[in-house]
Amino acid sequence: MNDSIQLAACLCREYEGLRRHPYICPAGYWTIGYGNRALANGAAVTAKTAPITQKQAETLLVFTLAGLRVKLRQLVRTQLSPNREGALLDFQYNLGTAALAGSTLLRDLNAGHDIAASDQLLLWNHMHKNGHLITEPGLTARRHAEWLLWSGVNPCNPQPVAPAPSPTSTDQLNAAELDRVKENA
Repeated sequence: MNDSIQLAACLCREYEGLRRHPYICPAGYWTIGYGNRALANGAAVTAKTAPITQKQAETLLVFTLAGLRVKLRQLVRTQLSPNREGALLDFQYNLGTAALAGSTLLRDLNAGHDIAASDQLLLWNHMHKNGHLITEPGLTARRHAEWLLWSGVNPCNPQPVAPAPSPTSTDQLNAAELDRVKENA
């Protein structure tokens, strides 16, 4: 499995869970299936939305991710591996295109700062509750899974999906420089 949509769908299934009947998600929105707020025809999910089958939920998930990928590819100005695109698709599915579009993560990615961009994923693990910003363990786990996927490990099938980078890769040089800066700080 190395298609970005299938990689993202795996994470969505894991962290959204399947609910065949409409429900209110932790953010307060009516959702159905694997956390979809809208149906394939664009209609918003409401309390009166008819239940769906698992097959319909799967179809809706892939349909939604395909639409998000179009938007993602308009935002990103660099080439992405399927793993990195899958990680960003799950992030976008969970937080929305607007959050991604205005993020430091996207700015770092488009500036060619791959390590800084991947580290930004881990910072999006908070939610508002009773007027306070709190760390949410489920979001922490999801962001870590996205970070793993970004790094080349599929959390749904934890074996490396790409060969290890050569010792002279840009990412390793950047990591070495980052370590050097941290040591001198």
